[in-house]
Amino acid sequence: MLLLKRNMSIALLLLSVVGLSSSLPLSDVSSHEKCGYESCTKVNQDELNVHIVPHTHNDVGWLKTVDQYYYGSRNNIQKAGVQYILDSVIKELWQDPKRRFIYVETAFFWMWWVRQNDDVRHKVHALVRQGRLQFVGGAWSMNDEAASHYQSTIDQFTWGLKKLNDTFGPCATPRVGWQIDPFGHSREFASLLAAMGYDGLFLGRIDYQDKRARLKQKRMEMLWRGDDDLGNSSDIFTGALYNTYSPPPGFCFDVLCDDEPIIDDPNSPMFNVDKRVTSFVRKILEMSRAYRTNNILVTMGDDFQYQQADMWYTNLDKLIKYTNLKSAKEGLNIKLFYSTPDCYLKAVKDSNPVLPTKQDDFFPYASDPTAYWTGYFTSRPTTKYFERQGNDYLQMLKQLQVLGGLEEHNSFVLNELKSAMGVMQHHDAITGTEKQHVAHDYERLLDAAVEDALIIARQAFNKIAQKDALKQPLFSYDRCRFNESSCPTSENSRQFVVTIYNPVGWMVMEPIHVPVLDGTYEVYAPNGEKITSQLLDIPEPVRNIPTRKSQASHELVFIAKLHPLGVKSFYIKKISKISKRDVVNTNEYYGNINDYWKNLHENFVEIHNLEENGRDEIKKEKIPLPIMKIDTKVNIEKDINADILKDRYDNVDVEELERIIKETKLETVSKARSLDKKLNYPNLNEEELRMLADEAMLVERADEDYLENEFMKIRIDNTGVTHMILPDRTTNLKVQLHYWTGCYGNNTNTSLRSSGAYIFRPQTTVPYALTYRNSGTIKGPIVQEYRAETKENAASVLRIYSGLNYFVHDFVVGPIPIEDKIGKEYIVRYDTNIVNNGEFYTDSNGRQMLKRKLNERPQWNLTLEEPIAGNYYPVTNKISIQDDKTKISILTDRSEGGTSLEEGNIELMLHRRLLHDDAFGVGEALDEVAEGKGLVMRGRHKLLNINPNNAREVISERKLVIQTHLQPIAFVSNADDINFDAWMKLDNCFKGMKALPDGLHLLTLEPWTRDTLLLRIENYIDKSNDSTIEIDLSKVFNSFKIVSIKETTLAANQWLGDVEKWRWRVENEFAESFNLEYNNFNSVPRASSDAGTVIDDGLKIQVRAKQIRTFIAKYEMNAL
Repeated sequence: MLLLKRNMSIALLLLSVVGLSSSLPLSDVSSHEKCGYESCTKVNQDELNVHIVPHTHNDVGWLKTVDQYYYGSRNNIQKAGVQYILDSVIKELWQDPKRRFIYVETAFFWMWWVRQNDDVRHKVHALVRQGRLQFVGGAWSMNDEAASHYQSTIDQFTWGLKKLNDTFGPCATPRVGWQIDPFGHSREFASLLAAMGYDGLFLGRIDYQDKRARLKQKRMEMLWRGDDDLGNSSDIFTGALYNTYSPPPGFCFDVLCDDEPIIDDPNSPMFNVDKRVTSFVRKILEMSRAYRTNNILVTMGDDFQYQQADMWYTNLDKLIKYTNLKSAKEGLNIKLFYSTPDCYLKAVKDSNPVLPTKQDDFFPYASDPTAYWTGYFTSRPTTKYFERQGNDYLQMLKQLQVLGGLEEHNSFVLNELKSAMGVMQHHDAITGTEKQHVAHDYERLLDAAVEDALIIARQAFNKIAQKDALKQPLFSYDRCRFNESSCPTSENSRQFVVTIYNPVGWMVMEPIHVPVLDGTYEVYAPNGEKITSQLLDIPEPVRNIPTRKSQASHELVFIAKLHPLGVKSFYIKKISKISKRDVVNTNEYYGNINDYWKNLHENFVEIHNLEENGRDEIKKEKIPLPIMKIDTKVNIEKDINADILKDRYDNVDVEELERIIKETKLETVSKARSLDKKLNYPNLNEEELRMLADEAMLVERADEDYLENEFMKIRIDNTGVTHMILPDRTTNLKVQLHYWTGCYGNNTNTSLRSSGAYIFRPQTTVPYALTYRNSGTIKGPIVQEYRAETKENAASVLRIYSGLNYFVHDFVVGPIPIEDKIGKEYIVRYDTNIVNNGEFYTDSNGRQMLKRKLNERPQWNLTLEEPIAGNYYPVTNKISIQDDKTKISILTDRSEGGTSLEEGNIELMLHRRLLHDDAFGVGEALDEVAEGKGLVMRGRHKLLNINPNNAREVISERKLVIQTHLQPIAFVSNADDINFDAWMKLDNCFKGMKALPDGLHLLTLEPWTRDTLLLRIENYIDKSNDSTIEIDLSKVFNSFKIVSIKETTLAANQWLGDVEKWRWRVENEFAESFNLEYNNFNSVPRASSDAGTVIDDGLKIQVRAKQIRTFIAKYEMNAL
């Protein structure tokens, strides 16, 4: 009755909200047809039930591109054609009603579905209605669980499940997750699946030591708690498959396999029924000893199998028939039958077992003692960064489509971007574990989808600015490559407009860096006021990025104060080009005298042109040689030898240059020692320096300088950064780049394992430190920064901004040198004096934090042959260490691998270049090249130093994590033909919503149907007595008003009220907090069975700690 009610509720959801797009209406479902759990074969719990599950695993790109896999192209790489799999399977299912098949990847299914005629579609509808074809997982792709962010995971499930829901109705609703190939499994993913209404989750890959222990102790199936704060609502049954996802050895009947078929002709000399059945019975009896019920799931399929499905089904029919005959004859109490993961799960539930529990995660994953799959946490860092940008664009465009009340036909390009982002979540896409040409194709797909969908932003910005969507656009709103400091529009315009969108629900102060040519610029806010800005020269390592196509020599920096879901435009004027008079007042350093003369020649202004540029006189004709454009110390005298500036082709007297260098040295040292007296920071005397040192030794005061703002001072000497000084405490801090050298071998045994796309295996236990050279300290009203470069093709800029409480590390890495024929993996280490006792915390898909302990695992005794790689964990957004008074967090701009190998240390891997394959299928080395050179990546870390006991600082950190993931997006438009007065008449400041209260985040705002939208509100704070937050949804948004809401599951494919949570018996209670219990010898309270309830009042809703609530809302537009 419960199942019937559930199916009816989903039907109502479809009819009232989504609407069916299939050729068969929902009413065509015959009363005698049964799907879901009702279609399952009845089992006898007194005998061994062997669930034969035919399946195929179809990677949405890996060795071939998505299209190559679908069409069966490039079979010289891999014999795989998805269209043939689905054609063949549907034909074979139609032949026999007892046969079953499951399908996972909606991306491929949809490519196939839209190409089918009505006859095939009718057959597929019938197969789905009868439970013979079942969907498991059901997302757009089988997503990775290490590098993927929870927002993107939710989106790609929502997109895939909506396609199935729209097309087939309730019978296509997946009941189980099917994560058989991802390389490790996250706790947050388990929590998300539970919130989506899934009843179970099946895993393929778990650590070889973990699996060995679970097989012995019958712990292959468990109840996994996804989130301590959410309690039992986040619990989900989880099963680890016996054979990963392959058939038992010797029983692969695919055209790609070489195993013997079952030959049942007694007259044939090759008759082998008895032998084959006996062998199979032996294998299933062995499998059964690892599980607690009389049910086992036997996967019959593998990568891209069933292209000739009749081979499989012919042999499986025989295997089932003759094994059952043998069982009946010999009293074996074994029964084989076609089944699905859904039906297996129902049979296990009906047997009511007592399950072990799990409260941590399945990272890191190792397949043997030297194969730790932790390299892919970082592999292909530029692809990982682009994926994050793709999500940023997707959220912005979904929001603007609603906020702007734009035309419904935009859904086409929006859906294209949803699809591309769904593909990017695949466990061989965002992971960087694909072939190089496939990586390029992923980037092509995403880039094209972003560019097509940006029409939504341009329409919305134009409608907001002119208050009329039909008016001819004034601006182009160009997308720039800010990560390479490249923007043709700003570089080639005398005046331009920067339009910025803030995708989060609170006010944000964001530093904006706009690439420009040298000159003088003014920046005007939307109200017409001139705001403070600063011109920075672009560091040489950034200018030299091989893929960078730009003439910009500088960046114009200003701080934008952005409203929640707000649009702001800033008008920027270039006052004049550089002239002789400008050069007099310029402090720019030239490392080669020829560069100076070249610049002087290029920027020479003839006298008769001065009036045109607003200049009526020249005060000086003599032009002294300029020095670096900085306000503070540059160690010129130490690092620069004036003799080398003399060029053998020029008779240039450098005495004047030498004099200026010496004078500047004295002047800048004096400036560097003048500290801001407004802030009550502690000054360090000699004794304090000795006390702060790691070792008791005489500390000699080096030549020092400080970067400082309202929140902190960063002490620098000739070794680099040494301390972070806050008003109430001082923390030792050293930022140092290193590299690991990758192992290489022929992979014929574990000792010869190479480091590769998947595997991280360093040759040494101590990394090689890179040698820094100080390349300048810059101070100004917006930003202060310290620059350093290395001879090993890496550079760092350490930066603080006025008004912001974090410290930025902006780094460029590459091309990684390989002249020595050794692959390398570049890391950064942040060394502090925090006493963390070998404990550190990493995020789970960008959301909850999990405690890690050096050289340990929570649920088994670890034997570790790879002490470096075996302590690496995925860092999606944040890694931290802490003691009683200080917490240091590093926020990343993409997924990276991270660890804490030494006390007070945080290590993050930035880039990898390897010369050998690791023999896990890719078949090529991870040696990325761009423009004929090794790939260069540029990234940023934000470092936060907070008091972990200060609730306000903890909330601020949580908000910054979200802001770092959903960064404001800037567009640049030429305004040479639009003067300042005309711009001032436009609406340059749009406020999309009122600021959300601290603790709440607008996770999703997107169009759903013609008059409804999809809304997700997330509570991001930890559970406490006052962690439940109330909000009135009728008063949140400015451009539209919500008039009614109805709550759904997290993926928006079922009404929440119609989903009933399965309960399981467990052998031990959950701890109240995993992080508190792990490595804690004191007693920790057990979790309460009551996670708390929320009380809603119409549109006034409450959101519990860590809860995400999903609504389909009807709304009405207001006038912009």
